[in-house]
Amino acid sequence: MAYIRTIDESAAEGELAKQYKRGANPDGSVDNVLKVHSLNPASLGAHMDLYVQAVHMPSAVTRAEREMVGVLVSWLNGCGYCVAHHARGLRRELGGARGEVVDGLERGEIVGVNEREGAMLRYAGKLTVRASEIVEGDVVALREAGLDDREILDVVQVVGYFCYANRVVLGLGAALETEEKLGHHPSV
Repeated sequence: MAYIRTIDESAAEGELAKQYKRGANPDGSVDNVLKVHSLNPASLGAHMDLYVQAVHMPSAVTRAEREMVGVLVSWLNGCGYCVAHHARGLRRELGGARGEVVDGLERGEIVGVNEREGAMLRYAGKLTVRASEIVEGDVVALREAGLDDREILDVVQVVGYFCYANRVVLGLGAALETEEKLGHHPSV
């Protein structure tokens, strides 16, 4: 499951049990990306707080747009775990429509998107792999695609979260859950 010791849900006590309950799937299981924090419940709580802020809080950047960014960033970082989880989430958000978008992002390709989505994804890709090359013109391109400064900030937060989560997963060897568990998201 991971390169380090983790604590199973059944053995969790105190603050860890509280954090596990907060991040549990509907069936009570906890995703491995969260379990790798089990030796440090404060770290687990901080991870969930960052996830909720970047992906779930109200924003003019839609949940589907945030999932698109998450899938692309995760693909660019080589994180199959997050690609699988968030491609499933994106499919749910799109309600079965626009499957070519999800299929493309799962291959690291930007296809079937509108101008706004394309601008966000190109920016997210550059920020992920060439962050030191970001210039004001990259932000101007986002504005020209219709994003305001708050939305731009939110896109950067999503990119930052996924780069963080990808490194946690890859650095600690969090294994992908079984197929029947895959796709659940914590109700944090």
